[in-house]
Amino acid sequence: TPAERRQAQGMLGRFVGNIESEARQARDRQLASLATPDHWRARQQQIRKRLPGIFGDFAPKCPLEPRIVGKLDRPDYVIEKLIFESQPGYHVTANVYVPKRRAFPRPAVLFTCGHAADGKAYHLYHDACLGFVLKGYVVLALDPTGQGERSEYFDPKTGRPTVPLCVPHHHYLARPSWLVGRTLAGCRTWDCIRALDYLAARPEIDPDRIAAVGNSGGGIMALLITAVDERIKVCAAAHPGGSMEQTFLTGRWLTECDVLGLIAPRPCLIIVGRDSGEETGHRNKLIEMHRFYAGLGADKDRAQLALVDGVHNMEKPKREPAYAWVNKWFDQKGENATEPPLKTETVEDLRCSKTGLIIRDLNGQSGWTLNARLADKLRPPRDVPQDVASLETERAKLKRTIARRIGLKLPPSRTAPKCTTRGRFDADDLSAEKLVIESAPGIELPALLLTSKTARGASRVVLHVAEAGKPTTDSAPSIALALARKGLTVLSVDVRGAGETDPRDRSGLKPLISGYDPAQFRVDACAVDCALADTTVLAGQAYDVIRSLDYLAARKDMTNRPIMLVGEGLGGVWALTAAAFDDRPAAVVCAGTTPSYKLIVGSQYYKTRDYFWVPGALRDFDLPDLVALIAPRPVTLIDPVDAMLDPLPADKASNLLTWPRQLFEKLGRPTALRIAQTRNREAEEIAHLITP
Repeated sequence: TPAERRQAQGMLGRFVGNIESEARQARDRQLASLATPDHWRARQQQIRKRLPGIFGDFAPKCPLEPRIVGKLDRPDYVIEKLIFESQPGYHVTANVYVPKRRAFPRPAVLFTCGHAADGKAYHLYHDACLGFVLKGYVVLALDPTGQGERSEYFDPKTGRPTVPLCVPHHHYLARPSWLVGRTLAGCRTWDCIRALDYLAARPEIDPDRIAAVGNSGGGIMALLITAVDERIKVCAAAHPGGSMEQTFLTGRWLTECDVLGLIAPRPCLIIVGRDSGEETGHRNKLIEMHRFYAGLGADKDRAQLALVDGVHNMEKPKREPAYAWVNKWFDQKGENATEPPLKTETVEDLRCSKTGLIIRDLNGQSGWTLNARLADKLRPPRDVPQDVASLETERAKLKRTIARRIGLKLPPSRTAPKCTTRGRFDADDLSAEKLVIESAPGIELPALLLTSKTARGASRVVLHVAEAGKPTTDSAPSIALALARKGLTVLSVDVRGAGETDPRDRSGLKPLISGYDPAQFRVDACAVDCALADTTVLAGQAYDVIRSLDYLAARKDMTNRPIMLVGEGLGGVWALTAAAFDDRPAAVVCAGTTPSYKLIVGSQYYKTRDYFWVPGALRDFDLPDLVALIAPRPVTLIDPVDAMLDPLPADKASNLLTWPRQLFEKLGRPTALRIAQTRNREAEEIAHLITP
């Protein structure tokens, strides 16, 4: 029924919501047990030690190689055009505002920009920097990746963005970053840390008086850099929030609460426009921060919310409270909060690069090239053990490592899952029994048991899982239907987040390259928050496949019938993972699957969905390692695809599978690992390859 379908679509969200609720309760109990300021400081120290696992590890620091490539000399200040390297060859463009006729050293402001295509040159952010420099502060404003002069996805001839700037760019870069254990929040925070390194080395700066100020995505970055780097002494953040800036390897909201707890007891102001509709959310943020201020014995007025006129922006009503707050805590009594008249510069005049594209002008690194290099470093080719005993020891170790990385916890014993019949569907040549299989409490998997009306006797059994879900009509092309029509018994299952349980309407999804899609991000956020339970959505989906095997094993009419796993698209990864941890599948087939995480990380552009959310996967394994764990059982890759979902040449696919192929040979089954290609990638062709 429609109500049941809505219930199914909300299943993944409810499951992750329960994870978040349990994690919240556990955290509340932990905080309630902290009785003294020393306990709270110890809690902060524990969080600080976890920061590399929250943001990703970007150390060690490389030489900054700072260059002032131009100056704008104005009567009351100088604007310097700065380029530095936050990672080797990864150039950051910034403007440094230095006041004139002031006694040095001066207090400083690190200004973090929100989501504006012009980055540091966006007029409201430029205005804020001018306001601070006129009050005697040295200001450094840097372009975030994907904004200003730091576009990473553009047409090399025209310079036009191929991925929209700001939020879409951030999401596009962030997804593959997950696989090497990095985040957009970490990338931006690391840029800010290196900007502080530069500021602290300048003789004009008083290193004990540095503030962080920003708005929107820059507002949350002002909070994050204050939390992470204790050189920041004061923070003023307007409308702090950004989808990828608030997404961490260990989850979203609860992780953010812990990280922002590191700001206490330093002064922090959150500025919110009355008409922005954001007051409640930011007050909740402040409530969580106040727990740390109170625990440390600090006056909670050191962390305040200023409600001012206006909407979500950095206009004058937001800038003046920021001036007042920083002046107060840096004892700048001679400076008032009133903003003087400003004379703004053009975007072109504030540029550090010749053409406004620093990667093109300096032929530097981008986020995706750095990720690709890291992927190669993390996952070099594996050696093949010399004897079978050593091979089995190596595989057992790898199996344990992968289980930890993905958070797969298989109970030592399981009863058959509960299954409810929801009627039948009959066509001329086949019949479909409609089922709902309970994989775990709250996880109900819609499934079809497809049988041919013309087949005689017991047939082979296929467990089919597909990225797009089970068949929805008997007339559309379908591998599951094609196999059933060839006489096989096919159980086609919607694992959590697929088919009827997919929260998204897949037909209405935007291409990943075209922009931010709230429906896609809801799924991404669910996958990220699985980390709160030390698991991943991949582990849950593989478990659903294993529970479907449990269901088949419990059916008397399936006794002693070998089961083949067939996975389509991302479903191939679910099938490989399940078979790597369950010996019952007699064979595995992946159709249209991208067979390596390194293919995705190493590609500038990608169309794959949902492959990403195993934090730091490549630190421990790549998808070919799953094939190696299945050996010597047959594994067939039919029509493997690259990151753009284009056909992957057989020789390249074979190279990716070198290590598992060597294992199959070592185990005496060299032909059990196959790569096959069809002419048109059609369901009937694929079914024929599976069952000639």
